[in-house]
This record gives sequence, structure tokens and C-alpha cells, in this order.
Amino acid sequence: MESIIHICFSQSAGGSLKHAVKKKKLFEGKKVIVFPDDISIGIIQNGINLSERLKWVDSINKEDERIRLEEIDYLKRAYKQFYKEISNIKDTDVIYLWYGECCSDICGMMYALELLKNKIENIYFINVSEKIYEGNSIIYTYRAVAEIITEKLKEFIKIRRKIEYKEYHDLINQWESLKDNNSILRIFKDGKVQAVSEDYFDINILKYTENEFRKCTRIVGSVMGYSEEKISDDYIFWRIGELTKSGMLEYKGKFGIMREMEVKITQKGIEYMSTDSEAISFWRSKETEKQFERDKINEAKNKGRMEERINIAKKLMYILDVEVIAEKTGLTVMQVKNLIN
Repeated sequence: MESIIHICFSQSAGGSLKHAVKKKKLFEGKKVIVFPDDISIGIIQNGINLSERLKWVDSINKEDERIRLEEIDYLKRAYKQFYKEISNIKDTDVIYLWYGECCSDICGMMYALELLKNKIENIYFINVSEKIYEGNSIIYTYRAVAEIITEKLKEFIKIRRKIEYKEYHDLINQWESLKDNNSILRIFKDGKVQAVSEDYFDINILKYTENEFRKCTRIVGSVMGYSEEKISDDYIFWRIGELTKSGMLEYKGKFGIMREMEVKITQKGIEYMSTDSEAISFWRSKETEKQFERDKINEAKNKGRMEERINIAKKLMYILDVEVIAEKTGLTVMQVKNLIN
């Protein structure tokens, strides 16, 4: 008897699928297998090697020991579990590969195809980005399985489709090409995964960094929220660290600890960003808005201080001399005299 195996490519997606299958029983499934790693970032040259993956995690989290140790421990256990579960898939099992049109999902999916090369006859795709939603004057699609709440997952079973041989070979060829490249960053653009330079997101990072110190969490959130390509917060924060080391950003707080580190752009960073006319125009526009807000805040503060000084001077009018009142409140002698008159 055939059984359905669901495979997805992030912890979050795995949690939702397991809840849908085991707890809510929204659709059939013998097992949910989760690939634990985001292989859109880091070295994949010559194939997925756990030792290399752990070195990558160590390199981007070396300043935050707690995160680094937790991530390394998790990947060791999760990779072992993943390979064990993949090897236990039977020839009669039907396999649903869940993914969206984001690089982390698609890279994971292509790696799964490599591992499941002898079971192509039984593989179905569920590409959640193929389903279009319309409502409340908004048209949207999901970029990743992780974005979908448990209760909605059942709707996507209807769009499953069996993989075609040509499609399989095209994806495997694309995967082999990526493995031949020594890039540490891949993005999904123009309908396919592309290897790009590690500084691909640097202009965007500078674009959302102000000339006053701001929390790194805020900058990371802006880059991720406005980027056309889905990217992990770990990668963006690592690039913030690299830009800081190169002098394009200045920091305060604990370097390498996202929740405790603040950065602002330097003149060198502004000059580098100026090579992108759209980015520098956007940044200058935002800075003009921020300066206007700062001026209004200072104006309100100064107004509040002046009112406070006047109130104090009025209370002291019949107690102290005009000159003494002026000295204590910061008002001029003539200002105090005019209050009396």
C-alpha cells in the first residue's frame, strides 16, 4: 500500500506541515521530513558536506557563542535525522515536495531531487507560489511554505503535480552548475536560482542605514521586508558585520550580537552607495524626512523648555531680583522684566 511522504525545507514549514498532518489531520501523510539547512547561503561547491556547512555556521556566528553552539548542535542532529528518514523512504511511497519560489526552498528541493534520483516516478511538486490569491483589492502569492498558516495548507494539495522527466533533468543540471560555483550566495531571480557575489545585498543594507545609530535588528528587518529576493536574517547581519569591518558602517554596543549592536553609515559608506543612483536618491530622501522629524522634535522640546522656564520665573518674581531670576532660569534680564510688565 502506498503512503504519502511530505518533504519541506525549513523548520517553520516542517512545524506547520506536521501539525496539519498529525494533529489536525487536514490531509494524508505517513511522515513529514524536514531538510534543516538554508543552502542558499554558504559553500555548496562539490556538493553538500556537513563539515563545510558547520564551518559556515561557525564563521557567521563566531561572535555570538550561544547562537553558534545551538545552531551547530541542531544541524548535526537534524542532518543525521534527515538522511535516515530519506533512506527509509520505500519504493511504493508517494513523495510530495513542498516549496515556494524562494532560493532556500528551491535549493533544498533540488538537493532532495539529487538524493531521490531513484524515486522520480513517485515525486509530486507542490509549488505554493503557483497559487494566486485575490481579495480585498490585493493579489498575492506565497514566496515560501513557511509563510503559510497550518489551516491553509490543505488548499495546496489540489495543485500538486507529478514531476516531468525534462523538468527533473533541467533542475538537476541547474543544481550541478551551482555546485561547480564557489559562490557563498544564491538568489532566485528571473525564474531560476543564480549564484551571485557575496556583496549582492550590501547596497540595500546601506540604503536602509541612517546616519544616526540604530539597532541592527531594525536594519535587518527593513532589508528583508523590502527585498525582492527572500534572504535570511543571519546572512544580512553577517554582511552588516563585514561592512563595519570595511569602514562603511560604524557600530556601538556588542559587535556580532544582533540584539545588542547598533550601526550608522559612515562617509565611506555613503560614497560607496553613491555608485547606485537609485539607492543614494532613496537614502537622501529618507534622511531629509528624518531631519525634518528631528527638527520638529527639537522644536517641541525647546518650546517645552521655554514654557517651563517662564513658569519658574513667574513663581520667583516677587521673591528674587530680576537678575537672579534670569541667571537661574536661563532667560535674559529683559525677558524677565517683560514678564513683570
